[in-house]
Amino acid sequence: MSQELKIDIKRTGFPVKIGTLELWFDSSLENLRRFFNVEELAEQKLKEAQEKAKHIHFPEVVDVDSLDLEVVDAAFDVNKEFIAAQYDIIFGDETFKKIYKVYPDIIALEQALEPIGTAIAKRIEEQEEERSEQIDAKKNEYLNKKAQKQ
Repeated sequence: MSQELKIDIKRTGFPVKIGTLELWFDSSLENLRRFFNVEELAEQKLKEAQEKAKHIHFPEVVDVDSLDLEVVDAAFDVNKEFIAAQYDIIFGDETFKKIYKVYPDIIALEQALEPIGTAIAKRIEEQEEERSEQIDAKKNEYLNKKAQKQ
């Protein structure tokens, strides 16, 4: 009878705490491509949101006394979708909904994006230094073993 082999796989990434919510940032090479293109991907989502709101006329000059709530709501929705896209691109689909449920403040969430991006970029750099050190150690170990055989 054969025995099952079990190999554990450790996910590449790190936790990111936003307020009381703990999220996971996937720092795999596959996901890093998305992270570094977050603005481009979010711009695509913004265009999609703007396309949905195209039938609404956004005034050039805003007159507070004659504000059309439909226009205000549409503008808010476009901005919210743009911000949501960025969170979802960084942390995975549906992340924005989880965050917004706990923190329904679009301005605060928008302002948090830059510090989040900066902190994640710094941690990615640290991880790359660690990976580089591990690769160098393995290379040196291999070279030492090779030299001992000769």
